[in-house]
Amino acid sequence: MKLRKLRGFTLIELLVVIAIIGILAALIIVSLTGARAKAQDTQRKNNARNLNTALEQYYLDQSPASYATNATSAGVDGVSIINGATCTAPLASLVSTYITAATACQDPTTLVRRYLTDATPVATKYTIVWSLAAQTEGVVNTGNGVYTAASGVVDTPNEDTTSSSGISGARAFVVYGPQ
Repeated sequence: MKLRKLRGFTLIELLVVIAIIGILAALIIVSLTGARAKAQDTQRKNNARNLNTALEQYYLDQSPASYATNATSAGVDGVSIINGATCTAPLASLVSTYITAATACQDPTTLVRRYLTDATPVATKYTIVWSLAAQTEGVVNTGNGVYTAASGVVDTPNEDTTSSSGISGARAFVVYGPQ
């Protein structure tokens, strides 16, 4: 009876396989990081749209018709939309009747988000500016969408309201109402 010689993998073969697995793992981690930022930006856009819908419902219920107005201390920058159980005034007036704060104002990051109206005490137009984490989206020139901020201002020449958002050299999702 002849004995068969058992043959296993060599050390070099094992090292090559481990190196290939390491490279693939690194590529997957990098691609998942970008996907996470895009998913978070989608949530931010949905939050801005939820606020837009709530503000339109609020407007229809007011007499005389008006949007929730900026606090006078906010000036041209508008008011910050904060995290937590309640939205910042004046958006707090929308909570429980039109939106839930956890849905519309929640963002676990420190990205800039602002709400600005055109006048007080009667506001007929508003702007919601929400900074985005991913900076790869295409920029629009009119209407709702992604704008590029230069020198801290979301410059939108085709709209009546411009927000000094505190966003510098970044992209922001902007919602105007009404258009």
